[in-house]
Amino acid sequence: MTDVKRSVKSFIVSILRHAVRMSPFFVNLGYAAKIEILSVIYNEKTGDNDRLHDLSTYQGLGNNYNQALNGLGDSKLGIHLKKQACKTATRRNKYPSSNGSILFATRSWHFINPLYDSFKEKKVDCYKYDINDFDSLFFRDNEIKNKSKYHREKAFKNLGIAFIKKQDYNKENRKYMSDSFDNYYRKSDVIFVDWLNHNTNWVIENSSADKKIIVRVHSYEVLSFFPATINFGRIDGLIFISHGIRDMFFEMWGWLVPENIHVEVIDNIRCQNRINPSLIESNVNRKKIIGMMQYALPVKGFRFAFEVFKRVYEKDNEFKLVVCGQTLNEIKSKENDSLLEEIRLLPKGTVEELGYISEVDSFFRSVGYMLSTSEREGSHESIIEGMAYGCVPVVRSWPLLAPFNGAQRAFPMCQVIENVDEAAKLILDSVNNYDDISNKFQQESMVYFSEDIPNKYLEFIERVRKE
Repeated sequence: MTDVKRSVKSFIVSILRHAVRMSPFFVNLGYAAKIEILSVIYNEKTGDNDRLHDLSTYQGLGNNYNQALNGLGDSKLGIHLKKQACKTATRRNKYPSSNGSILFATRSWHFINPLYDSFKEKKVDCYKYDINDFDSLFFRDNEIKNKSKYHREKAFKNLGIAFIKKQDYNKENRKYMSDSFDNYYRKSDVIFVDWLNHNTNWVIENSSADKKIIVRVHSYEVLSFFPATINFGRIDGLIFISHGIRDMFFEMWGWLVPENIHVEVIDNIRCQNRINPSLIESNVNRKKIIGMMQYALPVKGFRFAFEVFKRVYEKDNEFKLVVCGQTLNEIKSKENDSLLEEIRLLPKGTVEELGYISEVDSFFRSVGYMLSTSEREGSHESIIEGMAYGCVPVVRSWPLLAPFNGAQRAFPMCQVIENVDEAAKLILDSVNNYDDISNKFQQESMVYFSEDIPNKYLEFIERVRKE
C-alpha cells in the first residue's frame, strides 16, 4: 500500500472512530462496535490490522499497554461491554455447582493433548471435541472459502449474541455436530477451551449458561481484537501459560473481566518420557553450533539472532548456525530476502537451513545453544526442550513482554540478555566451561517437566466447578 493510500485510510478510520464516539451509541452492537474495535487494531504504518502486534505501538508506554487501545475501555462501547459482562456473570451465579465430566474443545491440539492424555491416565472423566469437525461441515454447506475472514466477521456478529441475547446454545448449529458431541456435552459441566479467540467464541455460542467455561490464554490473543468480542461474564476461569502474559492481559483487557472470575498461571504439560537425558549421545562438536527453531516468522526476531551469530563468528569462525522450520524463502518478506543475501556472503555451510524436520531429537543433540530472540513468547517450548538435551539457552528479554519481565520470569535460571553484545558474550564465555554449563541447564530444565503440573490443572478445574 502506498503512503498516500495509507494516510487516506488512516484519516478515514480516525474520522469514523470520532463519529462513532460522538454520536449516540446504539446498543445493537453492529457496525458501530465493529468500527470502534477495528480502529484499535488498524496499523497506519503497514495498512494492515496488526497494530497491537507491532512493537512500535508500545514505545514510550512503559507497562501502560492499556493506552494502546486508544481509549476503548472508556468509550461508550467499552463501558457497555463491561456492564453487560458483569450483568451476565451476576445472572449466572444462580446456577449450582455440579460434578459432571470435563469436555475439551479446541481447533489446535498441540498443547491440549498432553493434558487430556494425563487426565485419562488419572482416570479423570473427560472427553474431547475437535471444532474442526464442525468447521468442515459448516464451511462446506455454507460455501465458505476464506476461513480467516469468516472467523473475524463471526467474532463481530457474536457481539450481538454473547452480550445481548438470552444465553442458550445455538440449536441451529447442532446439525453440524456429531452424536458424540451431543453425548459429551450432555455429560459435561465444565468446558475447557484452548486459545482466547474464535475457539472461545464458538464455545460460548454453542454452550448454555449453566456450563462452566475455562479458557487457556497464550500471547497471541492478548494482542488481538478477540478479547473485545468476548463476553467474559460467560467465562468462569482463565489460565495463563506465563506470568508475563497474565500481567499484559490484565493491563490491556482487565476492564472487561468481572471480579469473580478465577485466574491462575499454569505451565504447559510436557512429555518427559520422550526425553531421556541419561541416554542422550550428543555431538561432541555441539559447543560451537548455535541452533534456532521456527526462525523465519517475523515475530521470532531472526534479524536479532543473525546479528548475534555474526558477532560470535567474528570472534571465532568455527561457529555455525543451524536452523529448522519454515525457511526464509518460504516466508516472503523484504527482511527475509535481505537476510538471505547476507547469509550467501558467508562461507558455504556456515548457516544451514534444514527446513521442516520430523526428528527433533537429532537436532537438539547436534546443537549446543538454543536462541530465543522473539518479540514475544509465552513459554518458549524449543528452549525448554533444548535445555533438557543439554543445550545452553540464550534468551532475549522479549521486547513486547519486557515491561512485565516476561522472559526472566519464564526462565528464572537464565541470564536474560538485553542486546546483541550481551548474547554474543554469553555464548563465547560458555565455550571453555561448556560441559558444566550444559549439565547445569539440563538438570534445571526438569522443573518444566514436573509431574505436579497436571494436578494444578485439575485443582483449578475443581475450584471453578465448586464456585
